Amino acid sequence: VELLKQKEIEIQEISIQKEDRYLVEIYMEKSNITDIDYIEKILTDILKEKIVLNQEASIGTRLNFLSDDKYVMAIGNAETTKANSKVSGDSVLSIKLKDGKYLVAISDGMGSGEEARQSSNKALKMLENLLVSGFDKKTSMELINSSLINQNEEIFATLDIAIDLYKGNIEFIKNGACPTYIKNSNNVQVIKANSLPVGIINHAGLQAFDRDIISGEIMLMCTDGILDSNVEYKNKELWVKYLLEDIETTSVQKIADLILNEAVDNSYGVTKDDMSLIVCKLILNKN
Repeated sequence: VELLKQKEIEIQEISIQKEDRYLVEIYMEKSNITDIDYIEKILTDILKEKIVLNQEASIGTRLNFLSDDKYVMAIGNAETTKANSKVSGDSVLSIKLKDGKYLVAISDGMGSGEEARQSSNKALKMLENLLVSGFDKKTSMELINSSLINQNEEIFATLDIAIDLYKGNIEFIKNGACPTYIKNSNNVQVIKANSLPVGIINHAGLQAFDRDIISGEIMLMCTDGILDSNVEYKNKELWVKYLLEDIETTSVQKIADLILNEAVDNSYGVTKDDMSLIVCKLILNKN
């Protein structure tokens, strides 16, 4: 507070918490964006850790700051709609939550069209709201499952989630979703779970996986329209794995476009299902 006063930055209150990372909340006397650089520098000097503004959690004169991510993430995505369907039943989500964690999720509503889109989009929106409200991931998934079951009509949606943690760790929670692929150079790891989609059974069939981040690795998540496009392989997931092994570019958008184009070619240009994929690259933050 004294150091801020020396820069003529008046504050009403400051709160500093430490969990995995520092979370700092400052109530300003007045909103002045030119003060942010000074505040970041002072907090960094005092806490001995790089502190940055958390814009997603800052409103008006209430500013939130947190420890900077140790890793940064580039994201690319590509999608196409089932032939003769006006709306895709797939939904994707990529946001930074208020606590600084990253949420990347893909949901595949059963079928195609507006109804499927509504179910997949609703599942992702509920997930985002629950996590922002402070619910843990397991509880959030079970609440989503219960909500979808309690509706009068049958609405099913798969969920595939990855949360990039500040401490350099990715947590996957899969529920009826396609495999997730992790590419490191020419090596590709396939992470998969055998569970039913959200909304089908009374207890959410969650399976969680946890792994440390290796700088430079690439993560791919997709819906089953991508996998099922290839009829040559009995094991549908393999064609994506082999293609990823052969791809040399590290541009996430180029990878997403290449795989989508290959999936469309598999179907001779006539897409039999909605197709969506997200590609993320995780690299060490050198700031």
